[in-house]
Amino acid sequence: MSDSGTGRRRGGLRGLRSLRGNPWAVMTTTCLGYFITILNSTSVSIAVPQIQAGLGASLSEVLWVVGGYVLALAVLTVTAGRLGDVAGPRNVFLAGMAVFTVASALCGFAQSPWQLIGARLLQGVGAALIIPQTLTMMTLVIPQERRGRASAVWGVTAGLAGVAGPTLGGLLVSTAGWRSVFAVNLPVGVLIIVLTLLLVPPAQSQRAARRLNAAGAALAGLGLGGITFGLLEGKEYGWGTVVSFVTVPMIIGAGVVLLGAFVLHQHRAREPLVPTRLFADRTFTVMTVSMAIVSMCVITLSLAMTLYLQSVLGMSAAHAGLTLAPWALGMTVGFPVTGRMVDRFGAERVLLGGMIVYATALATVGLLCRPGVSGVLLVVPLAVAGLSQSAAFGPITALAMRDVGPDLAGAASGVFNTIRQTGTLIGVSVLGTVLQARLDAATAAGAGFGATFSDAVRLTLIGCAASVLLAALGGYLNGRRARAVSPEPVPRPDASRSPSA
Repeated sequence: MSDSGTGRRRGGLRGLRSLRGNPWAVMTTTCLGYFITILNSTSVSIAVPQIQAGLGASLSEVLWVVGGYVLALAVLTVTAGRLGDVAGPRNVFLAGMAVFTVASALCGFAQSPWQLIGARLLQGVGAALIIPQTLTMMTLVIPQERRGRASAVWGVTAGLAGVAGPTLGGLLVSTAGWRSVFAVNLPVGVLIIVLTLLLVPPAQSQRAARRLNAAGAALAGLGLGGITFGLLEGKEYGWGTVVSFVTVPMIIGAGVVLLGAFVLHQHRAREPLVPTRLFADRTFTVMTVSMAIVSMCVITLSLAMTLYLQSVLGMSAAHAGLTLAPWALGMTVGFPVTGRMVDRFGAERVLLGGMIVYATALATVGLLCRPGVSGVLLVVPLAVAGLSQSAAFGPITALAMRDVGPDLAGAASGVFNTIRQTGTLIGVSVLGTVLQARLDAATAAGAGFGATFSDAVRLTLIGCAASVLLAALGGYLNGRRARAVSPEPVPRPDASRSPSA
């Protein structure tokens, strides 16, 4: 029995090794790593009330549990994309997965809010190392003519992970407690490491051609960190003095100035983290901004509905997760439908229609958020939101990466993901600011918690709907301009200092 079992295991390993370098095997492995990192952006949201109760955390502290992970992603993703160019994307992917898995264990053992926040920051560092390498490795092994469909799969992976997080997280929290949300990452992380070693061939690094840009990374990190700190911690300091003469508005303003300095630095650097010639492609620029807006709406809808369903309607974590399940199911069903529609009508048209429907669904969910509303009424608009998201994520990614050459694949992947994570970070920060402001005003006026919380959720979701419509308009005008300029494929400019940057 032992010899036959050993033989089967060896045969299984030989079968896996025979797939080494297969484009779809590489895509499956990298998308699995991508899925688990994005899943951890939203699966934790459903556990926020339980974490708050279990660790005695304040609202700003639990928002840091969500936002700290995203902050590390937003700050380090571009640097990690460049690091992949230097050390090889496979090596960086493996290192990131190891860090992510260890940090997940530390999250599960946390005994205080700030221990959990620190572990989540480390988990975000691991995720930042992972994410840009996924698209880079796919770009390197998948032929140009099949790259559009692969990019669409990659984009939908992000969307599906984002909407599946609350449902899976709710089931885990209700059955095994909030720590299980992190514990489940351990076996999955080990599996991804093994699959990467077996299936993904090492790519040649570019040590002579690429160097890391530490000054750029520092400017971006300090800028985003200052803005996030100001928005999430403003209430704790009464939007006034933090220490000595330093105030919350000063910190936010300094963050904005540092981000401006980052843009100027990248424009002049010899080897920037963000090559400005990427933005000479107007479609890449418009699509990255559109992805940031959609990502902002995804985290806002996830976190706002999680808190609303449990805090206002009194649902359990499992019940709240199942209420949000139509959102994930809509995304799952919408993916193959979106693929066929893109083949028939083109990515631009599908994206425009998907964004308009998505904005309508967000506004509908927001208008329904009132105390005492039945969760059944939310099923249809949530399902429509999932369907229309699939018509956004796939086409946006495919259009953004369509004309990116292999020499810029790492940088483009890092930029695309950084802007997407920045949108997520904005969503967490703005939602936290709106909730805290509304609750403070309601406490002073003696208004009820349920009505006030519902008003805040409604306001943020309608604001998200408006931003999606603006993104749809931008995409439409960009496509119309490209068709007006030339009926042929638009040539990629060879300008390293494009004014559009």
